[in-house]
Amino acid sequence: MTSRTPLPIDGRLAEIASVVAARRSAVITAAPGAGKTTRVPPALAGAGPVLVLQPRRVAARAMASRVAEEHGWTLGREVGWHVRFDRRFTRETRILFATEGILTARLQTDPLLSDFATIIIDEFHERSIHADLGLALAKQAWAARDDLRLVVMSATLDADRVAAYLGDAPVVRVEGRTFPVAVSYQPGMTVEDAVMSALPATGATLCFLPGAGEIARAQTSLAPRLAALGSPVAVLPLYGGLGADAQDAAIRPTPGRRVILATNLAETTVTVPDVTVVIDSGVHKVARYDAERGVDRLVTERISRDSAEQRSGRAGRVREGRAVRLWDARDRLREHREAEIHRIDLAGTLLDVVGWGGDPWTAGAFDWYEPPPPAATSAARELLMALEAIDRSGRLTPIGRQLRKLPVHPRLARLMLGDDMNLRSARAAAWLSEGGRAPDVDIAAIVDSPAFPRHLDQLARSLIRDRDSFRENESRSRFERAVFAAYPDRLARRREPTGDRFVLASGTGARLAKSSGALSHEFVVALEVRSLHSGGAEEPRITVASPVEPEWIVPTSREVVHTFDPAARTLRAAG
Repeated sequence: MTSRTPLPIDGRLAEIASVVAARRSAVITAAPGAGKTTRVPPALAGAGPVLVLQPRRVAARAMASRVAEEHGWTLGREVGWHVRFDRRFTRETRILFATEGILTARLQTDPLLSDFATIIIDEFHERSIHADLGLALAKQAWAARDDLRLVVMSATLDADRVAAYLGDAPVVRVEGRTFPVAVSYQPGMTVEDAVMSALPATGATLCFLPGAGEIARAQTSLAPRLAALGSPVAVLPLYGGLGADAQDAAIRPTPGRRVILATNLAETTVTVPDVTVVIDSGVHKVARYDAERGVDRLVTERISRDSAEQRSGRAGRVREGRAVRLWDARDRLREHREAEIHRIDLAGTLLDVVGWGGDPWTAGAFDWYEPPPPAATSAARELLMALEAIDRSGRLTPIGRQLRKLPVHPRLARLMLGDDMNLRSARAAAWLSEGGRAPDVDIAAIVDSPAFPRHLDQLARSLIRDRDSFRENESRSRFERAVFAAYPDRLARRREPTGDRFVLASGTGARLAKSSGALSHEFVVALEVRSLHSGGAEEPRITVASPVEPEWIVPTSREVVHTFDPAARTLRAAG
């Protein structure tokens, strides 16, 4: 039995199919609510299997489920999904929704994407690094195959620029179906107060907060206030780190009033039904590469103007709605969001380019939609050399080939290989890749703890499930040495024979918690350094560490030696 509500894009599907068949490419811009994500892939599936790239795991699962429901198909057969650590599809699958990184993994064994007739890159306006790389690599396969079709879709997009990149691809613009949304500004009001003042009599209230911590605090604060109203109001979180069941619960239509506390994944990636009120904090968390510390850090920043419009538009999908913005109407917002390629660590991305056969080191040699900053490219090259993933000429090494086989950052893959694919190192990789949080302790204590999160343990075991060398936790010393091999640029040395102050390789000082098991060592690897407030000032603190024995600090294959400059009290890497 099928269940299909008419959507604005339905009347344009024949045109889209005709354009794609004739030109083998198209750029589709469609306003929220038009139905592009669920209606375009089935319209193009007649020519052969379709791969639809989504920016987030929850979207891939949700869209696959929606398409299956609309067409009366079996989820996992005609339509399925493939995301990191989870898949549901067969050889019969005609439409496969996948996260963007899956395309890169497939290209390792199938450079021409021969399993698919059409590649669709959805929500390209989010400009994740995987979307940029996916578009560049898909374009190469598209140029090499005269039967492959390539479609780029977005709600807000510089369509003409993308069309030019694809050789003047045709552009199809589709209007959405929205109702008026009354926008008001309440600077200084909390999300909780805004919810209580704007709560509708029926339907859902969608609140945008920057991260899981803010969501948890708001949920705790709102629960008793909503309970005091007498009638039940469900409060549900929605963010990327949630389990699939909890995510599905937030986007599943249910009777009664609901308050959904979400990150920006509810902006365009997934649709929460029956929303008539949006509460917008005006901020989100983005990853930014801190070159001095050599890490990506999640930073809370103001959203862009187009994001604010996307968020408020969520209140007008089913009827007239209301959006409350918790900032001053006079505040000036950035016009568009910044592409991820300009702000994150590129080591994993550029390793994929090298493994694919491209040259990311020479300016203009690789056909990026938008090239990365030279400084970020140089930093990534230095790291990959330190990990022994590439040689001095920038070519892939045998170690680099092994690192690419694991669906984690090259550092974490190096950690797992150095520990011979032990469960302990797989747990560390899962914990670090999923943004785990813990008190100030050493990494071995985190992964060996009986309280280690169950969902992360499942991820860890999935990383090594098919490996002959799978073993339970064995040598802790080997694990700690593998951590150092994965993070050679994060070495820190204690300033004084006793005490908790260390000097990072960058020259920055940082404290290590007295509770850390690594405190007794002269050298440690600073896996995570966070700026915390102490005495009214910001102070760097090593929040996750691992001990390093002095005999491990030796020249590597790239002739890099860590030396301590007593005059400068700085640990330096020279090579």
